Amino acid sequence: MTVAAETSGRGMRRGWAIWIALALSLTLNVFVLGGLFWSMMAPRHMPPPPAADRLVAAARTLDLTPAQQDALRQFARTARDLRRGLADTNTPIFHQLWSEMAKPQPDQAEISQLADSALENRRAFQHKMTANVMAFLATLTPDQRQRFAEMAMRRPGAPRNHP
Repeated sequence: MTVAAETSGRGMRRGWAIWIALALSLTLNVFVLGGLFWSMMAPRHMPPPPAADRLVAAARTLDLTPAQQDALRQFARTARDLRRGLADTNTPIFHQLWSEMAKPQPDQAEISQLADSALENRRAFQHKMTANVMAFLATLTPDQRQRFAEMAMRRPGAPRNHP
């Protein structure tokens, strides 16, 4: 074989190698850009709705009578007012709590007192919500109550047959 033939064969292989490298680079770039686009467009994981909203949604599946529907609307209205009241009460407490914790020398007793105050507000909210749920449950038939309790105990996002 002559020198010219060997050089021509190497040059041809080098030309193909460059094209293959360019094709692989282009493919990789397309996948990276596709992944970036997907991550920007994919839906974000949303936190579950508040428990009262889940209970209202569950109750709507129970074939409620008009009187029961009124009781459900009252339950939802009271739950919304209680939730708003808790937020209105605890938000200033959390601001004070964080302000205290941000100090160079935070007062541990003050932090404990503020945390206890917020927890007591939450506890009172839970008692009022329990009374609100019980008032609604009193309007349901035994079968409706049973089905409602089963739906209420189901974790958000859990399969329907999961306890």
